[in-house]
Amino acid sequence: MKLRFTLPLIVVALLSGCNNEAEQQSVETPQPKVSKPLTVEEKIAAKNAQEWEDGRVYITENNFVTYDKDNGKPSYHIYKAKEWQREDLDNEEAYDLPRLVFYWDNGRTVSEDFYDQRQKVWSIKTDGTDLRLVADEFVGMVRLIRMSPNNRYLALAYSTDEGIFKVIKDLKTGEYTELGRSRGYPEFLWAEDSSYLYYVDKFQDWKYTLKTEEKQQVETKFNEHSVIYESRRYIVNSYGVAVYDEVRDELLFSVGIEPGKENLEHSKFYEKGISPTGRYAWGKSMKRRFLIDTHTRTFQSEEIDKYELGKFSDLSIISVKGNYARREAAATGVLFTLNENQQIESYISWDQVGTGRLADGSSLYNAFANDGGFVKGVTK
Repeated sequence: MKLRFTLPLIVVALLSGCNNEAEQQSVETPQPKVSKPLTVEEKIAAKNAQEWEDGRVYITENNFVTYDKDNGKPSYHIYKAKEWQREDLDNEEAYDLPRLVFYWDNGRTVSEDFYDQRQKVWSIKTDGTDLRLVADEFVGMVRLIRMSPNNRYLALAYSTDEGIFKVIKDLKTGEYTELGRSRGYPEFLWAEDSSYLYYVDKFQDWKYTLKTEEKQQVETKFNEHSVIYESRRYIVNSYGVAVYDEVRDELLFSVGIEPGKENLEHSKFYEKGISPTGRYAWGKSMKRRFLIDTHTRTFQSEEIDKYELGKFSDLSIISVKGNYARREAAATGVLFTLNENQQIESYISWDQVGTGRLADGSSLYNAFANDGGFVKGVTK
């Protein structure tokens, strides 16, 4: 009888021991380690640790810069605009040089995100550095952009199915003010102290005063190639420059190219530019280019040779002292150095942007920084 009961007990003990060993082995089995997610900074560092054939340097997780092999100028490849730095009025270093504001569809060729494909407003220093995002809250095709002299307000015209919207963005508050939305080509001209803006809507000329928010219809002559400086309004027209007293709205004088009746059509400016003080104006006709000095009331000209770089090629953005110039087109950066006669002395060019399909519409602001010079550390 005792033997009969002892054998099952032995079997139970053995089974119990096996279970304990299995449990012990199960407990002692090493668990796989869970990898800690990389921070954004670590992801950027990992990408920059690689050797890229184009020498790219990642600035954010998805956006990088390459550098021109000849002159070292940066080319911006922006896949995710929301990662990029924005215009910052409190950043003094961003305003140590004059700047250009332009529009660009940064992700048009590289992104499936509609936000990155559409046009946005950007800015950059005149030497090609410090790209910043200025405005991305609108959806439409940009027609015209002009920054106020105090750098705070952006006048923007963009087209949609509903019309051509004319708005002002306050870069300090982010708020937008709509001025109108009728069709017809827009025009903008800021007051010298940024207190009011001339614009075109409903095929009429208007004046918007920022402090009172008043819109007033006016008969003031202006266009997008105008500037107000020291109470004078300088307007580049089809054949020269007209200069008005801004306070009295009276014509003071004009400087024309004197084309002659037989040459009117061939001499008419279809591309124009003007310096921030109104002293220098540039015009391009079908056959000639012109450089006008409103102080001496004289002009220079040259015949266009499409196979040669002329003395006055593409001077649509002229510096305060007439010693530098940039082109309106923004995809390719071209920086001209001009001599004492405002003729091209030398130039450098580079791919300013490396993504997108269209970058254009550049205009100058913060124009008097660095004594008006487009490059730091260069005395001219």
